[in-house]
Amino acid sequence: MFGNLVYGKFSLKETFWKFGVLGVFFCTLITKIFKTFLLQKLNGMTISYYYTHYFSPLNMDNMILFLTIGYFVCLLALALYSIMVLFGVWRSSAEYDKSVWMRHIARILTLLIVYCGLKFVL
Repeated sequence: MFGNLVYGKFSLKETFWKFGVLGVFFCTLITKIFKTFLLQKLNGMTISYYYTHYFSPLNMDNMILFLTIGYFVCLLALALYSIMVLFGVWRSSAEYDKSVWMRHIARILTLLIVYCGLKFVL
């Protein structure tokens, strides 16, 4: 399925709405949930400050470690999924023959959606 997405085998409508809008929104939501729980557990500290000043392997808080790993895995998955969606929309819009305007609007909006999703999480 992801191979078909990357190579633009789906229609532009399906690629843009299903994978672009809904998929990026879902991945962003999951990542934001992990980030919110992590920041709540850290009491306002940043992740780097916690791991450079308070983290001790002998007395570590397992929940903070789990939330940090979950956050970074979700962030990596969001970044990789966004790249796949960009390739998919770009390639399926190249095949779109009905309107040149819709082709370019889909590309611009996909760039905007991915940017806003990553900006919201970081």
